[in-house]
Amino acid sequence: MIAPMADAIIYPALVQICSDFQAPEIFINILAAIYVFISGFGQISWAVFSETFETRRRVYLICMPLILISSVICAMTPNIWLLMVGRVMQACGTSSLIAIGSGIVADIYELTERGSAYGNFYLIYNFANLLGPLLGGYFTRYLGWKSIFWYLAIMSGIVYIAILLFVLETFNSNNSNESNESDVEGSETREVKSFPSRKRFNPFLPFKLLRYPNVTISILYISIINTFVKIQFLVVPKNFPEKYGVSTSTLGLLFIPSGIGLMVGSFVGGEYNDLVIKWKKSKQNDDESIQPEVLINSIWIATIIVPAVYILYGWLFEREIHIAVFLVLGSLGTFGVQIILNTISTYLVDLDRSKSASIIAVFHCIRLFVEASVSVLEAPLEEYLGIKWMFTLFSLIVVLSNLLIIAVFIKGRSWREKIDK
Repeated sequence: MIAPMADAIIYPALVQICSDFQAPEIFINILAAIYVFISGFGQISWAVFSETFETRRRVYLICMPLILISSVICAMTPNIWLLMVGRVMQACGTSSLIAIGSGIVADIYELTERGSAYGNFYLIYNFANLLGPLLGGYFTRYLGWKSIFWYLAIMSGIVYIAILLFVLETFNSNNSNESNESDVEGSETREVKSFPSRKRFNPFLPFKLLRYPNVTISILYISIINTFVKIQFLVVPKNFPEKYGVSTSTLGLLFIPSGIGLMVGSFVGGEYNDLVIKWKKSKQNDDESIQPEVLINSIWIATIIVPAVYILYGWLFEREIHIAVFLVLGSLGTFGVQIILNTISTYLVDLDRSKSASIIAVFHCIRLFVEASVSVLEAPLEEYLGIKWMFTLFSLIVVLSNLLIIAVFIKGRSWREKIDK
């Protein structure tokens, strides 16, 4: 929860922070962007550290105190420059939590359980994304914006103690894709090819995973799909107050249906993944291994829901439609996006469990880069195309991008066999 919470909780306070420090409005964008930028590349470094030194627990024990100390710095800062330094430190700490958490899930769950495990993992992640802005708004209004960072400091301190007492080391260097577990020699060969030396720390090494078509295409696909959530979250605060007379104090409530869609999508998607795997297992011999590409069967319905919902969202927006319609459509759209995200994330981990943290780190790094790019492009696209045609354009891009994941579904096994050789 801490990683998305530390990002989302500050958004309602950004205007007040700049006002208190008498800083230009550009610092609102800088404070938001710097956290996203550092988080994206920080995940790569921590994932490599975890897999180079074969540890998950030590990463937590380094990062949690870093989050605590940086939160205290932000809470006590006398100027905006020290606040930016504190946020950089905070992002360095929180950037490890998603990649390492994903690695731990891969370490301790079997293939038939991993879908629901990741569903629960992202359920809590999305709940924190939903809760963050609400808490940030109330903290800023009643206790002042510095109380946000005291809250994060207390939260990270409690979690640090819990990790110290209850979290054991889960890293297993023998982890690999179940379909290749019987071939120990092949697994070792692949490991040597991917990471020549376990004791050589190279934070750019995970990017070499992008030479594998399975990884590159899957990450590109989900990054494109995820842009809908970002566009929706940018359109709502800019247009709904004027269109429906929504006050700024209640604007955050409009994000609740979308957040619920993400949470329900996490749970349903995870459970459905496990059902697909178990169904496939019941249809074949016990000695026959399950191929990771089977998971992709879980997303076909969602690939229809997502573009259909957002085309409808865009075309109805310019009409006098009750606001409840858009809240329902927004929740359906995020529900479909999250099902796809859950499934592809699980598939990426199953490609090679020993490199699960690195694969997830590369995925989130590229996803955040695409999100940042969409944030820049959204305003001019909305201005020149209008909301209707902007959503139509992105929906058509998503429909065409489905060809990417179909290619992975058809060719994925042969690509993995070439990697093993």
